[in-house]
Amino acid sequence: MGYKVAIRLLLLVVAVLAASLVGVVVGWAARTVEPSNGRALIAGGTAFGGTLALLITAFSFVMDPDA
Repeated sequence: MGYKVAIRLLLLVVAVLAASLVGVVVGWAARTVEPSNGRALIAGGTAFGGTLALLITAFSFVMDPDA
């Protein structure tokens, strides 16, 4: 049981780090295109949330024993 918990925790950390990277890159790109802190924050946050949801869904599908 502990093995599965460790793997799921590792996948969660990977998902958060990857989503953070995507959010920062999108935020920087949005800030470069139009110098507005609000739009850059919204773009980065949206990219972070979307990427995190996508990765958690993909990891959930991969870890499902019935798949």
